[in-house]
Amino acid sequence: MINKVAGVIGTSIAIIFLLGVTVTLNKSPMISMLDILPVYIIMAVSIFMMCVELYDCLTDKKENKD
Repeated sequence: MINKVAGVIGTSIAIIFLLGVTVTLNKSPMISMLDILPVYIIMAVSIFMMCVELYDCLTDKKENKD
């Protein structure tokens, strides 16, 4: 149970951090939208991968060892 809570909290903090970095780049007047586009793509892929991994961790069924 504690692993699930820690996973949710850790993933949420990481997603907030990644979104903060992306928004900060977007606010800079010297960086154009075309320069930020690869960052948006990489952030979207990494956030999606973290959410898939969290879902896999939350729904993990342990195998019974007989």
